[in-house]
Amino acid sequence: MVGYDTVILKFDGASRHNPRGPAGCGWVLYDEDESHEIETGKDYLRFNVSNNQAEYQGLIDGLRYIQGNISCNKVYVRGDSEIVIRQMLGQYNVNSHNIRSYFDKAKEIENDLYHNGVEIHYGHISRADNWKADKLANSAIDD
Repeated sequence: MVGYDTVILKFDGASRHNPRGPAGCGWVLYDEDESHEIETGKDYLRFNVSNNQAEYQGLIDGLRYIQGNISCNKVYVRGDSEIVIRQMLGQYNVNSHNIRSYFDKAKEIENDLYHNGVEIHYGHISRADNWKADKLANSAIDD
């Protein structure tokens, strides 16, 4: 495993004709000052996937990568979906049954990282600050 003190995970999802799709997600993992891109990922999610489901899948995929490949003390998670960020912070309830399994999976990975000594901090960023993850999510659909 590659070791870092702090990493930054940016994630995004896209669903064209929301919620019918097609949909995709993307994520980018950076070092602490974003001077080095550690890894990127994207996934085509097919049809009948909402934008919020795609956003969560981007988060899950990025967290899974960290879980299996990165040793670190802190993860700063950044996304342009206010709903996902606030749900993960416990500020918004998860009322949609379509989102519940995604939220539960993200929390399961978060808890595993936490029990392995990793602090996770969530924050909302603008779409402009999330351009690379957005580009990956859309290219997952287009490719």
